[in-house]
Amino acid sequence: MRFFKKSEELLERELKVSPLAAQTYSKSYRYFSRGVAPCYMDHGEGCYIYDVDGNKFIDFMCALGPITVGYNEPAVNEAVIKQVNKFASGSLQSELEVELAEKICEIIPCAEMVRFVKNGGDATTAAVRLARAYTGRDVVLMSGYHGMHDWSIGASEKHKGVPDAVRNLTKNFIYNDLDDLENKLKENEVAAVILEPIQSNGPKEGYLEGVKDLTHKYGAILIFDEVVSGFHYALGGAQEMFQVSPDLIAFGKGMANGYPISAVAGKKELLEQIEHGVFVSTTFGGDSIAMAASLATIKILEQPGFYDHIAKIGTMLHDGIQERIEKNDLNDVLAVSGMPHHCGVTFEGHGSLSYLDVQSVYSQTILQHGIIQFAIYFLNLHHTEKEVKVYLDATDEAFSLIRKAVDQDSLDGILFGGKVDPVFKRNIK
Repeated sequence: MRFFKKSEELLERELKVSPLAAQTYSKSYRYFSRGVAPCYMDHGEGCYIYDVDGNKFIDFMCALGPITVGYNEPAVNEAVIKQVNKFASGSLQSELEVELAEKICEIIPCAEMVRFVKNGGDATTAAVRLARAYTGRDVVLMSGYHGMHDWSIGASEKHKGVPDAVRNLTKNFIYNDLDDLENKLKENEVAAVILEPIQSNGPKEGYLEGVKDLTHKYGAILIFDEVVSGFHYALGGAQEMFQVSPDLIAFGKGMANGYPISAVAGKKELLEQIEHGVFVSTTFGGDSIAMAASLATIKILEQPGFYDHIAKIGTMLHDGIQERIEKNDLNDVLAVSGMPHHCGVTFEGHGSLSYLDVQSVYSQTILQHGIIQFAIYFLNLHHTEKEVKVYLDATDEAFSLIRKAVDQDSLDGILFGGKVDPVFKRNIK
């Protein structure tokens, strides 16, 4: 039995001084089944985390993706401590900046030059600004989530506070639908097409090639947002997996094993605009601590077998989830979504149950089994078959309870924790 006394006390304190009691929406208490979930982490080790009350959990969130190697990784720690004893941000750059830029240009297929920033949204925004400057156009077509900046979030349902004049310059297109993309390219003078190249179960055969061809046909710049996919599926990201290189790429999350760094990279002629009037500059862009962590992390990611291990563990999870959906006859309520490297469960409502009712049963059950995760998992080097077994056993029980809830058309006697209540909710038609 786990208790969360200190977590709850901290949560009540923070709710008085900070919205949602979290600096990232997806780490807020609202995304978990309250009463059976911790709110505050004390430390991590490998693929495990320990909360402030001393409870231990297998972590399948990996800090929403940044922990690619594992918590408290000795080689990363050593590199960070070495640099901490020199300086973090200084009045001049560190030589690590040169080394990391050279390494990025070596391993990322489209990278001829690199600009470092901090968050994924910083990198996508820089890429869009470079594309607009280069083409002399304003309209952006996007598919996926690209951060909190006005040009992107203004095209979502969470657009409050974004002027209409800005919102009108960004339009969404449908992933895996080339006709939809071409229609929007025809209707607008487009500066950039930006998309997460891996969404849901991945691109259809020939889709990314088609996106590139259409984007260039209509004179626009192609941007891959690999903030999530970069360093998780392959060292060179989706463009390495699918052999399609964009003009610009934005990446972050997994490149420094939890330290804050992101980058925009791509063709030299586009990046060089930063020297000639395109403003992309941040105080902490040259943070040497994060760069030390990134170099140490990439060195581990480059080791033979790293991505084979992630694919193996991910495939076991992917196939195991599907087997358990079928075992519990829940194909009309649950589905496997995603490629094995980054995959999980999607939920549908049934009868009087909403999709969030179904998801809440799942969240409560896996937490009871000592697992921290959303519906979609991330993996790091330390996840093994042992953790896979715990995950699938928990999933089996969760699906059995979901089956019961569907059969009785209620959560009575099943859900005792709080319901999942995310800030971003799906549109239900």
